[in-house]
Amino acid sequence: MKKTLSLTTVFALCIITAIITFVTVSVYDRIDYDHKLDEINIRNASNISALEKEYSDAGSLSSVTKALRILREAKSEVDEHYVFDIDDNATMSSVKDALYEIIVGGDVPEDDVQTLLLRAYFSAIGDPFTMYHTPAEMNELKNESNARLYGIGIYVYFDPDTEYIYVNRVMPGSPAEKAGLLRGDAITAVEDVPVSEDTYDKCVRLVAGQMGEPIKLDVLRGGEHLTLSPVRGEVTTKSVFTEYIGDFALITIVEFTGRADKDFIKAIDSAEDKGVKGYIFDVRDNPGGDLDIICEVLDKLLPKGPIVNIMDKNQNELYSYDSDSSSVEKPMVVLINGNTASAGELFTAALKDYQKATIIGDVTYGKGTMQQIFPLSDGSGVRISVNYYNPPYSENYHLKGVTPDITVKESEYLKNRPFLRGSDNDNVFAAALSELDRLITAQNKAA
Repeated sequence: MKKTLSLTTVFALCIITAIITFVTVSVYDRIDYDHKLDEINIRNASNISALEKEYSDAGSLSSVTKALRILREAKSEVDEHYVFDIDDNATMSSVKDALYEIIVGGDVPEDDVQTLLLRAYFSAIGDPFTMYHTPAEMNELKNESNARLYGIGIYVYFDPDTEYIYVNRVMPGSPAEKAGLLRGDAITAVEDVPVSEDTYDKCVRLVAGQMGEPIKLDVLRGGEHLTLSPVRGEVTTKSVFTEYIGDFALITIVEFTGRADKDFIKAIDSAEDKGVKGYIFDVRDNPGGDLDIICEVLDKLLPKGPIVNIMDKNQNELYSYDSDSSSVEKPMVVLINGNTASAGELFTAALKDYQKATIIGDVTYGKGTMQQIFPLSDGSGVRISVNYYNPPYSENYHLKGVTPDITVKESEYLKNRPFLRGSDNDNVFAAALSELDRLITAQNKAA
């Protein structure tokens, strides 16, 4: 009798064959990889210097040799300055995995080899604030630290619900302001590329370009579709914005970079001249910034005493920053959320330590370490967590965050639309107004 195979049997055999083929290819690749490693004797290399020496002696893969040299420089900086302990076995394993991808895969462009190896090493360290920066990124960081950028001058926010880019802030005198962009505008396309979750990064990159060239933006404003074409130019960043609500000043600090200290001091002086009765400082989503800048900002508000204590990995004090005797004596409220980090948390914790402000919102991010950038010989660099910075009197909040005095959680709707902060839709802001009224009433009774 003639035997037949069922479809199920045939399907199973196909799967088995595919698995066998896959395993064979994988084993072949691994053997091929091991063979290539044997050729330059690096399989058992125990450190980066040994890897570099073997590649250099073999005279092969010059891009890898250069990358390993830069990696050795980076590791030297990490070994000397990093505040936490490092698992060297994990970092070496990650680097060797990256080498496997480069050698066996063979499709890693030479220009990407160094970035792949360095990022493999830093990813194994496990600290999201200790990282590698390419030469291009270092140049961009330099421009940011000087508060000078080339672009159109807006802070934006992506809304996953509508998949639009919303304008959160427009910098005064910027190309965006001159072109008529307003806070709350929804950018739906950039250079005819529709904005979506997949194209967001591309659309943001498209805004950067040659000085003096226009960039086409499709904008939705109150149901009306507009096409605006700001001309790219040099932008001086602004990260402090002031609004007046009755007798109160609402001062939003986007980040502590650039001219934030000077702009903040100017904002306080102007508000004091106007005779405001209280302050709301909004540091929601503030990612932090420069230590010197945050200390200048806090010095304006705090009485004589410590601002921050810089500690080494063993919690020995290295140095501290102190405030002078001049301070602002008005009721204050600080608004925070889970994205308030680093210097934004120090701002919050310091005012809380001195009992200068009521803290309203949600527990902050929890980043109580300070980073320093170390340049490498090829123009790239590494950002390394080097010390702890402790608030004036309370414990360090690293991985714990700062807890508010009054917990108020933002709605998901508001989280995705920060341009609505300070409006009737903002329940955290409403709580701040209520608290300021209470503080002023208590102050008047005490007087």
